[in-house]
Amino acid sequence: MIMTKEEKVKLKQERAFRRKSKRVEKDKSYLQTAWSHDKSSLSWGRKKQQGRVFTCEMGYYDCERRMYCNGDC
Repeated sequence: MIMTKEEKVKLKQERAFRRKSKRVEKDKSYLQTAWSHDKSSLSWGRKKQQGRVFTCEMGYYDCERRMYCNGDC
């Protein structure tokens, strides 16, 4: 299939739009996660969703520092 230059440009723009839209949706999700834990950092929300940050249900710093809750809170 032979495409004209205009068709190629349009296809490239559509791909860019989809890629950027996907990034925006992920960022919104990360911010929602951060805001639900009283944080304002996009990167913190990303770490939380990927499981690299532990938060205690009661909010105790000792549990969060050890990265697990042993029930003493």
